[in-house]
Amino acid sequence: MKRLALLIVLALVSGAAAAPPEEAIAPLDRYTTEKGKTLGTMFEAKLRQIYDRVYHCRPWLDVHKSGLGFTRPAGAPGDDRYLNIWVWVDQKITPEFAALPQTRRASAMFSRHGVDLLRQLAADAEIFSSPALTGYSVILTWLKPNARSEEGQKAETLGVFADKATVRAFLAKRIGTQEFVRRATIVAFDGQDRLGRPSLEIWEDNFATTYKLKDYEPEATGGC
Repeated sequence: MKRLALLIVLALVSGAAAAPPEEAIAPLDRYTTEKGKTLGTMFEAKLRQIYDRVYHCRPWLDVHKSGLGFTRPAGAPGDDRYLNIWVWVDQKITPEFAALPQTRRASAMFSRHGVDLLRQLAADAEIFSSPALTGYSVILTWLKPNARSEEGQKAETLGVFADKATVRAFLAKRIGTQEFVRRATIVAFDGQDRLGRPSLEIWEDNFATTYKLKDYEPEATGGC
């Protein structure tokens, strides 16, 4: 996945500012094949709905520039397309989180934010039923605890890709977490350095549906 690695490196170098919808949703000229352009055109309005839902209902997540769209994983044969969302997780680094090993931090992030985002992506039946869609992918980037580079603070990144049947079966609890992890393609980065495949664990975490930001009330039209 060399191109995915390059994209992650560029994003980490350029910072983690939230992108407005017109920048967060991948533009049509970024797609290099007809399948990608067709998906991007057909579901443009639905991508905006997904963006709005995350923006209003999960304000601690910032979608990267061109971070929402139909990704073709680099290195994969053919033109398989995944509905992808790439977010920066804005959170306070607690001593407890900082003390965890890297794989455990990745597991905690995916359990808390990744599963919820997969659910957001897979909720649309029309997108799911498109024969042009292979699966779903979530990329999470967050500040690495107690680490600085010459350029400043470092980040950690986790990417999880899975075919749509696997994602739906996992969300419906027809397959367990270990089987989901076995089937998925998983990549991890420490700053700009590609790591080996992490031994990801997934557990129940209802943070996304129960946590309330102080003095923040999502718009009634946001669908939260």
